[in-house]
Amino acid sequence: MTDYINIIFKMLRDGLNDDTIYFYVVRKGYRGSAKTLWNYIYCIEKNNFPDRIPMNPNRVKEWQYPRAVIIIKRNNLLKYLLTKNPKIKKDETIGKYIEAIKVKYPIVEKLETMFNSFYSVVMGDNPEDIDTFLEIYDGSEIDSFCKGIKKDIIPVKNAISSEVSSGFIEGNNKFKLIKRIVYGRSKLVNLSKKSILAFSVKKEDFNLFDLI
Repeated sequence: MTDYINIIFKMLRDGLNDDTIYFYVVRKGYRGSAKTLWNYIYCIEKNNFPDRIPMNPNRVKEWQYPRAVIIIKRNNLLKYLLTKNPKIKKDETIGKYIEAIKVKYPIVEKLETMFNSFYSVVMGDNPEDIDTFLEIYDGSEIDSFCKGIKKDIIPVKNAISSEVSSGFIEGNNKFKLIKRIVYGRSKLVNLSKKSILAFSVKKEDFNLFDLI
């Protein structure tokens, strides 16, 4: 608070109200606790200006935008741009203003172009397209991402060309739980049997003796 004590004292002396002082100090760069700031205003006020009626030091004020202002958070904007699943409903508010956002912030459109390009390569069937992608974006804002791909270029190309995918395992919590329970003690054979049992038991033609 050392950088703001004189500011608070002067504003109190000039007769400005506590709310104005609070928000002015925050605007000037204060990043500490709101309660601490209110306590400083309260103590300086009480000790130096006894004629003023101090506000409650425990109150906490927050910045509020006018009701007419539409707030679009960065993480929601990224989710809108990077969502490809047609079953997931996109934010209609962002969709309404996305073109204006792209005009104001060209990096947004650039990010969308980068992602769509990479998505097309990964979901395609030509592994050589990844080389073109890396050549185009080498040295760009996603240079570190490109370098990471180059280190594992063979597995990446295999993932593009092969129809076999580990995506089901990566995103399936049920399988991960089975793996934690079984694999360390029972080895790969029983892990396989336990997985088949867990995912096939509801099938009409399932036979438990097939696992013995």
